Amino acid sequence: MLVFRNKLLKEWQGFTIIELLIVIAIFAIVMPTLAAGINNLTVLNNRSRDLALANLIAESKAEQLRNAGYNSLSPGTVSFSEDLPDELAPPKTGTYTVSTPTPGLAEISIEISYRDYSQTKVVKYKTVVSELGVGQ
Repeated sequence: MLVFRNKLLKEWQGFTIIELLIVIAIFAIVMPTLAAGINNLTVLNNRSRDLALANLIAESKAEQLRNAGYNSLSPGTVSFSEDLPDELAPPKTGTYTVSTPTPGLAEISIEISYRDYSQTKVVKYKTVVSELGVGQ
């Protein structure tokens, strides 16, 4: 039994230097690719989150103004930048403009801008409210 064990140990004593160099080369090629892929996924995730959040804020502000009714809207531009959440990257601004293109109809334009890495992104949203209500 001892002879068999010693023979087995002599036949298999580890990896050769060539095998180790091949594994190191493969590892050196694969790891930077994985790191770049993970970095890209993180950037895309953050951009998607910011865009979804800006759209949600714009829709929420539109619903808030629609629910207030036509008579509570006065023409002009109002800033709601202080109401924007901290998750949006600064500098961030939020404004809505109320105009009356025809009597009895108010048009609301909502604009939210925020910083997306090296550029400024703007989300624009428009809706109308009439004297008779939203769906009339």
